[in-house]
Amino acid sequence: MQLIDLGADVEYIEIDTAKVPYTFSVKLFDKTYTFTIRYNDVGEFFTADLSISSSGELLVYGDPIRYGRPLFGSVEDERFPLPVIIPLCLSGDNVDAVTWENLGNEVKLYLFDRRY
Repeated sequence: MQLIDLGADVEYIEIDTAKVPYTFSVKLFDKTYTFTIRYNDVGEFFTADLSISSSGELLVYGDPIRYGRPLFGSVEDERFPLPVIIPLCLSGDNVDAVTWENLGNEVKLYLFDRRY
């Protein structure tokens, strides 16, 4: 398990496709979450599992990582991270999909304030 600076808020979540499948933890505002990143060979897409680190409670299993679509958006409640996590490329390149080549490089899991 890789830990990402648990003492500071982050602007995006680092992903290392060379380690897939792998599990890491990250603190997002008030809670520490555990992510597992996998690749679905049949569908040719990445997925993310999300759990609460302190309890091990699994919140989501196998949520597809799709470009421009918030992660965990269809199943979230008060247990989920406060920021919205969206895979995006902010460099201005013409990217419209998450691939082995761009995830963790041009495409990052950016954190945005949640709007209520």
